[in-house]
Amino acid sequence: MRKSILLFVLFALLNVPLMLFAQGGYKVTGQVVSAEDNEPMIGVSVLEKGTTNGVITDIDGKYTLEIKGAGNAVLQFSYVGMQSQQHAVNARTGTLNVRLVSDAALIDEVVVVAYGTRKKGTIAGAVSVVKAEKMENVPAAGFDQSLQGQTPGLSVISSSGEPSKAAVFQIRGTNSINSGTSPLFILDGVPISSSDFNTISPGDIESISVLKDASSTSIYGARAANGVVVITSKRGLAMDKAKVTLRGQWGFSQLASDDNWMMMNTAERIQFEKEIGWDKGKDYNLLSRTDVNWLDEVFNDRAPLQSYELSVNRATDRLNYYVSGGFYDQDGIAQSSTFRRYNIRANAEVKASKWLKIGTNTMMAYEEVEQAEEGDMALYTPISGSRFMLPYWSPYNQDGSLASQNDGTWTGTGQNPIEWMANNPTSHKKYKLLSTVFADITPINNLTVRALFGADYTRSKTFMQSYPSYIINDNSGVAGRSSSDILSLTETLTANYHWTLNDNHSFNFMLGQEAVDYRSEGFQVVTRGQNNDKLTNVTAGTRALSWQDVASSYSCLSLFFRGEYNFKNLYYAEVTARTDASSRFGKDHRWGAFWSLAFMWNIKNEAFLKDVSWLTSAQVKASTGTSGNSEIPYYDHIALVSGNANYNDEAGIYPMQSGNEKLSWEQTWANNIGVTFGIFDRANVNFDFYYKKTTDMLMYVPKPYAMTGESSGWQNVGAMMNRGVEIAVDGDVIRTKEFTWNLSANVSYNKNKLLELYNGVQEYVNSTTGLKYLVGHPVHEYYLNRYAGVNPANGDALWYTADGELTTEFREEDKVMTGKTFDSPWMGGFGTTLTWKGLSLSAQFTWMAKRYVMNNDRFFEESNGLFSAYNQSKRLLYNRWKKPGDITDIPRYNVNAQLDDRFLENSSFLRLKNLTLGYLLPQSLLKKTNFFTSARVYLQGQNLLTWTGFTGLDPEVSSNIYRAQYPASRQFTLGVEVSF
Repeated sequence: MRKSILLFVLFALLNVPLMLFAQGGYKVTGQVVSAEDNEPMIGVSVLEKGTTNGVITDIDGKYTLEIKGAGNAVLQFSYVGMQSQQHAVNARTGTLNVRLVSDAALIDEVVVVAYGTRKKGTIAGAVSVVKAEKMENVPAAGFDQSLQGQTPGLSVISSSGEPSKAAVFQIRGTNSINSGTSPLFILDGVPISSSDFNTISPGDIESISVLKDASSTSIYGARAANGVVVITSKRGLAMDKAKVTLRGQWGFSQLASDDNWMMMNTAERIQFEKEIGWDKGKDYNLLSRTDVNWLDEVFNDRAPLQSYELSVNRATDRLNYYVSGGFYDQDGIAQSSTFRRYNIRANAEVKASKWLKIGTNTMMAYEEVEQAEEGDMALYTPISGSRFMLPYWSPYNQDGSLASQNDGTWTGTGQNPIEWMANNPTSHKKYKLLSTVFADITPINNLTVRALFGADYTRSKTFMQSYPSYIINDNSGVAGRSSSDILSLTETLTANYHWTLNDNHSFNFMLGQEAVDYRSEGFQVVTRGQNNDKLTNVTAGTRALSWQDVASSYSCLSLFFRGEYNFKNLYYAEVTARTDASSRFGKDHRWGAFWSLAFMWNIKNEAFLKDVSWLTSAQVKASTGTSGNSEIPYYDHIALVSGNANYNDEAGIYPMQSGNEKLSWEQTWANNIGVTFGIFDRANVNFDFYYKKTTDMLMYVPKPYAMTGESSGWQNVGAMMNRGVEIAVDGDVIRTKEFTWNLSANVSYNKNKLLELYNGVQEYVNSTTGLKYLVGHPVHEYYLNRYAGVNPANGDALWYTADGELTTEFREEDKVMTGKTFDSPWMGGFGTTLTWKGLSLSAQFTWMAKRYVMNNDRFFEESNGLFSAYNQSKRLLYNRWKKPGDITDIPRYNVNAQLDDRFLENSSFLRLKNLTLGYLLPQSLLKKTNFFTSARVYLQGQNLLTWTGFTGLDPEVSSNIYRAQYPASRQFTLGVEVSF
């Protein structure tokens, strides 16, 4: 018996290896690190493909996984925010070390669209994307300036060089006459106003999507006729530890261009006065000792700028957060112009369970602003005063103090504009809170319900003072305060369901409901009678000059639907529908319905093109649909009375407006055909052709005054169209391991035409603007007298009659359509980026062509007698007609200038918008610090060069009239960005 037991044990021991081999199994070990910094990665999932057998990496990034069975296996390595990898293993592998790469490239493939995201290449609509790197380092208070020239079809024009002022946006032309022409702006799911752009730190923005056609915009319905700009703030990046980034910028600003400054200096002014007979009683020996260039006095060529930002972010499989804070401080280049901002942001998402994710996007900002007076041709405002002031009037005394009317040291006519600003300061403060909270619920597979609530609150305060010691105020000061509160609440509920049938058919459906409630209220009080400069507040006044109390509100309710179909990643179809109700219209016309259809053919996936290696991608898409516009005053559809009537100091009421309960939605029908293709995995080319027609335009129409006591009112009338083409090209000319040269360019053309006005009327003169609405012509075409030059025999001014005959008489009936418009039909941008190891050099240009502006400043400068008491252009001295035979465009003196097409100038321009030279420190150096993971230093110039034929200080004009505008500034900055 004992011998039998020993034989059994011996047999069992001898067969252990055979048993193990028969059962199979082996272990694979290794370490997972980040390719970015070679740091070990904790919590990486290591899974045997096709099984549930898996582990996660430990604190050192190490793992050990036992494979059951003796055959080959495939290990999948995945981590949130990193590109997943697969590796084949077998019994001989033993050790497998892996370097995971950030999914930044994958993020680039995701495009934010209306109420969701789409993978690049699956979008049937016309959507352009601008990424964070185009905005985060631009030395500007807002992100809007960085979008200029970046994407076709988007017009971005500076309304002012004032640091706090937002740019004016248009997408694919002008769609309305009197109603809104600005796009809808969405930040993290909540609509915002362009006036709030400067409250958003550009460094907090992840991407901006520009939605241009019906397919991408119709689901926003009533607000999307002018396109949509979707702004997405940053989220946490995936890594095993929090990433801290510190960014600082320091620089200065100056006039972007002073080449066109044509005002006379003292010697020229004296000569001019002698020629026109204004020299009597003047001591030119004394006056010639002073020669002031008022441009240098009003504009600062070293206006300081500084900016600091600190952000912390992290992402795990359950938590994603991005927290930032910033400080921005910039002096404007004009007198009494400053902007200062403090801002913080907290974005967070938490996966509370398998079926619930909750999060918030919250930002707060506080601003202090002083704005220079602009737009008025007044002596006391520095920007216009710089043109009016004579060069022998000095704003300062020899000791550097202000030349003052108080003590008689100011010798000029009117006020010293610099002293006036110093004695009449106005300051603005703004408090901004924008917060959204959301929850994503997945009750069953493939169904996601998202609930979002957003609150947008703005409080603005203004304090105005006028010191009593200033002689112009006659020992009686003025003080005023105003305050406004705006609260906009947004609620959105969507349900999204998707499924796949037979691996060939993919469906996605979304149902949604949205509501917006907007309320604002404000007041203003101004008092007079203050008698002490240190007590110039409202309560120190003895009587009230004015008082205002305003309140307004509106609301809208929306229901919408989107359906998507994908067949084998080859054919895509999309349908959207939306219905909106707005309180701006009467109850019988409150609801509007909008829709879109879109199709896309991913032709590259066809069998006959799959083997064409040089063609990386190819898509053809088409869309059609409608969207709406309701941008009219909140209560103009209602008949209203007003209570501010005063008769013998007795209050009364009177009918203020008759209203129009038939008012309803302005509608735009848009069609788009697009072609996109990629070549050699190097270059991408995109063509879009579009046609848009706007009907039932909301227009302020003239009506008989005797009927209602009103001269005009809102009606749904008329139609106009826009059609155009957009081309965008982007590619790497050279791409090697250490060197890359990228080129990009875009161009767009838009033609606008007015198709119909009101009541059969074919034309309507827009008085005081130089414009005329004429069916068959662009809506913003100039209607002016045509200047024919100067008669060389006698110096008389000549004009053309309406029939083309020469005349010396300026007559209203000789005005004609000029064929010139201030809507630029051609615009675009181009840029290049070169990178070599850690060095990078990038340049971005922007341009506009065939855009015309009435230069009202030149009318004053070349008045030829109307304003000769003030400084005038050198052209009046050197170029005006003086003797028979002179060939010139300026008549003899005392033939006064008229507002004709002589002052209509082509404001086309080409501008070097941004030039950046940067250096990224090598990782080998940073590793020695055991602290920094990334460090970059860069030099940057903004608005460095401008080529234009426009004679004003800045060709970027948001209006059709150039009038004492705050010009653009050129910035030079040094920037440092470090991460640890």
